[in-house]
Amino acid sequence: MRLVLFFVFVSASLQAQSFLVPYNHLLPDSRKIEIQVEFLNQFDAEKETVFLLEDAFDGLYLPFYELLDFPKSSNFVLIKGRKDNEELKRGVMMTGSLDYHLAYTLYDQDQVALDIEVIRQELLGDGQVILFGYSSAAMVLQHYLSLYPQHVSRMISVNPLVFDIQKNLSFPSSVLVFPDLNFSDEQQVDFSFYANYDKENLSAKSLSKENLKEFLTFQDVLTGLANVQDIQNNIPLVVRLFEHAIALSGFQDSLNKSNLSLEVMKKMSSPLWSSFQSSNFDFYGTNYDRLLEFEGKMIVIGGAFDQLIYSKSYDVLAEYYDNCTLLLINDGHGLQQALKLTSFKELINSFITNDTSGKVAAYKKLSEEKFIFEKYHEGSFKIPPLF
Repeated sequence: MRLVLFFVFVSASLQAQSFLVPYNHLLPDSRKIEIQVEFLNQFDAEKETVFLLEDAFDGLYLPFYELLDFPKSSNFVLIKGRKDNEELKRGVMMTGSLDYHLAYTLYDQDQVALDIEVIRQELLGDGQVILFGYSSAAMVLQHYLSLYPQHVSRMISVNPLVFDIQKNLSFPSSVLVFPDLNFSDEQQVDFSFYANYDKENLSAKSLSKENLKEFLTFQDVLTGLANVQDIQNNIPLVVRLFEHAIALSGFQDSLNKSNLSLEVMKKMSSPLWSSFQSSNFDFYGTNYDRLLEFEGKMIVIGGAFDQLIYSKSYDVLAEYYDNCTLLLINDGHGLQQALKLTSFKELINSFITNDTSGKVAAYKKLSEEKFIFEKYHEGSFKIPPLF
């Protein structure tokens, strides 16, 4: 299976194309730079187009998009973005030392969202796009949606890192902490990325040797935060960690409100934090009021046992959309169980193609496989209709 995925990826990479976008969208008449886009299948102007985004944070973990089988009925466009542009890297080092304020200005989610709009206009003109985002990329694509709700027909958001919702509602930290395992803080966060335990029923027995072996295998194969090398030279990652951390910042320092993810991300983006604290520059977050203007279809798929972000955040996110399907599944943030299921991939594809009968059939399979989360024990959150 790994060999097949490799050849699919190589084939897709042969369809790469460069797009010219402003070096800095905030400057009028800014010079242009090239960013790379990959067409994951043959582009057909008559078909609907799906935008996916390659994100510096997500790149540390699961190769989510490579594990899906996309339908041929739509165009799939992977935006690799400005994180790979060498001119930007040279620009933030212009003075001989890294200018972190400028780094944030050039790599923040607002610049990425404005790049996406340039690409949409060039590819589709006035046409609408479908957004498909997972984890950190889902957060950035949601920011794009808040800027251009009229240009999106529907969005599929899988385990979006809406840390600002978690922070603003004072939801507790979801990170699993097992002191007797002697993990570093970074390993604890990585473990929470892949863990999928029901914390209400968590016991020492649930943390079996098999669970640990699975996690440690992931650690051997993938990078994760614990194994990041020379992070200060990975400027796009530092910026994204800063954005996630600032979305989480503001938690009380009491024991039940402390957040290990916040502390790790602050530590790993510490030079940017220092620059922010000394100059207090403006930063960009999602304007949730603008999301209320979105008239298209939103699909939120969340891991009910997500340990990286409190899963009730997904319930709250769904409230912002008039036309939303909320689906909670019995899995964690890494979705390593869901991605083994043909029914889960079929459900994703039915949302992409807006195939109602396909949605019903895939949902029925997932229900029979007991993969749909149906328990609600706290709060009075609205549960949107399924389809």
